[in-house]
Amino acid sequence: MTSPATSRTARALLAGAATSAYYATPDFIASRRRRGLTKIALAAVVTAASLPDALSPRSDDPTDSRSRRAEIQSLPRSRKLALAGGATAFLAGSVALTVGAERWVFRRGEARAAAGARLPHTRAAVFYGALTTVLSLIPTPDERR
Repeated sequence: MTSPATSRTARALLAGAATSAYYATPDFIASRRRRGLTKIALAAVVTAASLPDALSPRSDDPTDSRSRRAEIQSLPRSRKLALAGGATAFLAGSVALTVGAERWVFRRGEARAAAGARLPHTRAAVFYGALTTVLSLIPTPDERR
């Protein structure tokens, strides 16, 4: 059986490798359709690697989440609508920023390719993968205790 630290390290390395592969796909897969399907599979790998951390309980007190839920349910309808609207706006902004960043990364790689660089997307992809790995290894506040 592996220790939680070893398991977390393995998941972080997997997420980093999949992130690098995700951003390097234009250098290795010419077909836009195949590249899209490959990126979907790689995004699923990154998501699966992060699920154990995302699904772990944030505190040992089970009443904490219940009290938060009860507090939200006790809000007036106008506040609930404002909360839902804020969450929707945040989600829309997050999607827009992600799409914009993805397009910028791709255009930057294409500009390097036009300048004659060898494997123009891969250099940045390795950086993004390393960054993903490092960020995945930062302990959560619960782990610092």
